Amino acid sequence: MSAAARRPGLDVMRVAAVAAVAWFHYGFRMQVTGEAGPVAGTGDPGDWARFGYLGVSVFFAISGYVISISTEGRDPFTFAVARIARLWPVYVAAMTLTALVTLAVPALGFPLSLPQYLANLTMLSPFLGQPFMDGAYWSIVAEILFYGWVGLLMLVGLWSRHQVAIALVWLAIAALDQAVIGSDILRRLLLTDFAGFFAFGMMLRARERGEAGASLVLVAAFVQAIAAAILFAGGLVELYRGEPFSPIAVAGIVAVSLVVLALATRPDVPWLPVGPVAVAGRATYPFYLLHQHIGYAGFYLLAPMLGLGVSAIVILAVVALAAMLLTIIVERPAARAIRGAGEWVRMRALSLRRRPAG
Repeated sequence: MSAAARRPGLDVMRVAAVAAVAWFHYGFRMQVTGEAGPVAGTGDPGDWARFGYLGVSVFFAISGYVISISTEGRDPFTFAVARIARLWPVYVAAMTLTALVTLAVPALGFPLSLPQYLANLTMLSPFLGQPFMDGAYWSIVAEILFYGWVGLLMLVGLWSRHQVAIALVWLAIAALDQAVIGSDILRRLLLTDFAGFFAFGMMLRARERGEAGASLVLVAAFVQAIAAAILFAGGLVELYRGEPFSPIAVAGIVAVSLVVLALATRPDVPWLPVGPVAVAGRATYPFYLLHQHIGYAGFYLLAPMLGLGVSAIVILAVVALAAMLLTIIVERPAARAIRGAGEWVRMRALSLRRRPAG
């Protein structure tokens, strides 16, 4: 069991974050956009459900912490293999299920084509000119970009010794971009909207390791995360047809979430059952991948007969069960196979390197 996995508080945070995102999609977004059909679009957008999207930012902060741990004692190759093993098999299975549901319920109008499916297999479909199979996948691309930068910094030898400086420079670039530059390239490649969240998680771990300056940069990341979240929320008003996103509420939710996350990194929480909580935490990833478009299809089919409330209960139960099955049936054996293949490649490369020339 990894060091990160032995922190059950983090798994509770993951469950809370993914529940918030589902609440946002089912309790706010589909009412405003009508994506789940006319019946699902008749409900009133929830006053607090509109802030559930902030659960994605909490995931980014958790990633900053967990990825910092997962790089310890690893080289770039083993780090990359571990990330592929964790993300890709479940993603392919969830994306394929989403494609099948989209094919079965064409009335929802979501795009679906063979080139789109093939591009989505890479997890980077926008770079291939194809739309996501599910709208929730945008955050997976952000995660992969973060992993890519981490891997590059590991490769050049900067990551393990200079994480505090890296976080500080990243925060400075993000603040400058948001206050002065406003570059779309910087926003996309350096994730300036979310740098504060990733850096906050990184500095939580750096502080645990006793690195100089980590506490000061942690505070800077905390402030940057709140400021960036307020700016990001301001841009959502037009997207969601004038629905308000109170900056005070955004700031309060982000601040409380990050403080709770800092408390959740404690490895000793004796009143939490580590095993079941760990499984639930791992299942949040497939749940996130499955819940949006498949959930909308469920509301489209069920809401006319059952109403929104009962439909939501049924959909959440089905998606949660599917997520658990993917975690147990797909993720674990596929991850073992990928890690085994990675180890074979490593040993093969080492044997070729040691073989005498000629």
